[in-house]
This record gives sequence, structure tokens and C-alpha cells, in this order.
Amino acid sequence: MFGRRDRSRESREAADREQSRRALFEELAKRPANICPFLGLASSQTEYHDGFTREHRCYAFGDPVELSVEQQERVCLGRGYGNCPRYLRGVLVIPTEELEALRRPLPPVRPPAPPDAATPPPPEPDGSGRRRIFLLLGLVLLLAVVGAGGALFYFNGPGVAVRPTPTPQPSISSQPSPSAATTPTQQPSPTPEPTPFPETPIPDPTPLPGDTFQGYEVTVLAGENTLFEIDAAGNIVRSETAHYSRFSKAPVDRIEAPNGLLHWRTSEGFFSGLSYIRDRSGPFLIRAVYQGADGEKRYIVLKQEDI
Repeated sequence: MFGRRDRSRESREAADREQSRRALFEELAKRPANICPFLGLASSQTEYHDGFTREHRCYAFGDPVELSVEQQERVCLGRGYGNCPRYLRGVLVIPTEELEALRRPLPPVRPPAPPDAATPPPPEPDGSGRRRIFLLLGLVLLLAVVGAGGALFYFNGPGVAVRPTPTPQPSISSQPSPSAATTPTQQPSPTPEPTPFPETPIPDPTPLPGDTFQGYEVTVLAGENTLFEIDAAGNIVRSETAHYSRFSKAPVDRIEAPNGLLHWRTSEGFFSGLSYIRDRSGPFLIRAVYQGADGEKRYIVLKQEDI
């Protein structure tokens, strides 16, 4: 009996937490497109100011984090927040339906307009009823006369011959006929449908006890990133700009050069052999990949100071 009471209390608490979280994201979805949804005040996550204030906090990691003047003016209070590393990590860990609410916020519901007061019909002038009856009688008589005249003309008038519609003949082209050695026209091949690809990263399951570490993976969103070729000593040999049209990821190796440079070298794909460097390559995330006994992969997003 005590076990059932505990489970009932836990289910009620979980339902209350879920309802509070949904209400929070519904409130955040009402923000303008140029305000980061993870921006809030130290006293309230759903409130913010239009300009810089020391009360602003970032809630992308769950706990409120202080923000500098430059971070607020250039990122949090502008459309550039979509490339912020904190924002990218935040959208990886929130549930998918709440992420969709932030991506496509619903328009605010307008209050219904008050019903118009019913206005009484204007009073009819004296004599209008009799005048209306006389007009209807005259219209009926006029229709009867026109109908009778049309019937007499139809039955007593001359007949009309109906010609059969000529069958269209196939037209003969005046162009010369092709020779016997004409090459057959190649039919265009059907265009293959594109493989569905997520526009935004989907939250991944976190590792469980007993999962095995498999390696690292880089994650980027749509935009530009700079990749570098780095020699064994840690010197940058050259750089190359990558243009991503949508969310992408690739396996990488963690390399710490003798000169102390930490970089993440891609091991597969078009940019294999080139590396990502924090604060130089643009916004990117690194995830540690684990695999369980069931074959499913699970992930941990590394903190910015660890990449």
C-alpha cells in the first residue's frame, strides 16, 4: 500500500514538472525573432530587457550564467544568437517538441471582437405594402406573356438544321522525315527524391552505466566554418572555408600538439584531415560517443572550455 502511494505521488510530481516546463516554453515562444529564447533575468527566466542590463542571464545550460555587454548586444539581443555555442548546446538537450515550439512560435491569440448590437429594421412608410403587391403582380404577368410568345415561335417557326461536327483530320507535317539512322531520343531519368535531413539537431540520449566510449564527433549548423591543416608540431599550415547548407556532423580525433594547441581532426568525409579549433573555426560542438550493449549510441556534449 505504501509503495502505491509513493508511485502515485511521484507520478503527480512528474506531471506537475512537465506542465511547468511546457508552460515555460510556450511563454518563450512568444518572443520576437531577434531575442534568444534562453535569455532571461536573474529573477525570472521568462523576462528580459530590450537593452543591456547586468540582470540578464543565459539559461542554455539550465543554471543562469552571467553575460557580458558585448555578448548581450552582439548575440543575445540580435538574430546572430543562432550561431552562439551556448545556444547550439541548448537546442541539443531540450525535448524535440519544445524545440519546435521555439523554432515555429504560434501567433498570439487575439481576443474575440464584441458582437455588434442588433439594430431594428427601419419602419416602412405608409402604402409601401400595397405598392409591393402591385409590382409583383405586374412582374408575373410580364413573364407569362414572354413565355407564351417564346413557345409559339418555337413550335410554329421554321426549323433549324443542325450540321454534324466534322471529325478533325490528323495534320501532316511539312518537315522532312528523319533518316533511318536517326539516334533514338534518350528519355530523361527520374529525379531522385532527396534524403530527409534534419534542419535542427535532435536531442540524443545520454550514456548509461556500462556503455563503452567510441570516440568524438563534431556537430555544426548551417553556415560557414574554417578548418585548418596542422602539422605534427601544432603549426597551422593552411586554412579552408567550409559552407554547410544545413545541420551536419562527422567523426573527429582529439589531438593536443606539443605546443599546447588542442584541435579536432576530422577522420571521415570531404574535409578529412582538416581540424576544428575553438574560437577560430566558428561555432561547433564536440560530443563524446558511447555505445551500449543494446547497440544504441548515446552522447555527452563537451563544455566549451574542454574543446
